[in-house]
Amino acid sequence: MPFSHETTVPASPATVVATLTDESFVRAALHDLGADVREVVVDGTTTRARYSVATQGIPQAFAKFVGDRVEVTDVRTWTVDGDGATGTVLVTTTLFGRDVRLEGERRITGGATITSSGRSHVDAPFVGRKAEGAVDELAVVVLKKEAGTLAARLG
Repeated sequence: MPFSHETTVPASPATVVATLTDESFVRAALHDLGADVREVVVDGTTTRARYSVATQGIPQAFAKFVGDRVEVTDVRTWTVDGDGATGTVLVTTTLFGRDVRLEGERRITGGATITSSGRSHVDAPFVGRKAEGAVDELAVVVLKKEAGTLAARLG
């Protein structure tokens, strides 16, 4: 099940990209998510974050296999193009010994509307599809939290 999310913030696309790729913003957004940040590296318009996050709120069917926290690697790359920007997102983790991969695309258009979409893949026979749906739902929760942090920063 693919995910999608859209938000608009009061700033130009270039300002939004500059904010999304600022180390202090990445750390603040992860803090607002409740993550325990291990590392944030910014290289131009690419951010790489390693963090752990509590698993509370995931479906009960998976909670007993996952544990209290999960380690995540989150890489986001932005390209400014004309009056907008495009971005890619790759989030990886391991759940119940299986690889989980979330790939997304983001687009910022004039007026700073950020459109995000993507899909997860869970390498798990029998429960993979159900787990993918749960991961995609969590992606939207993360995007909503990030949008709140971004609006507060740019507001």
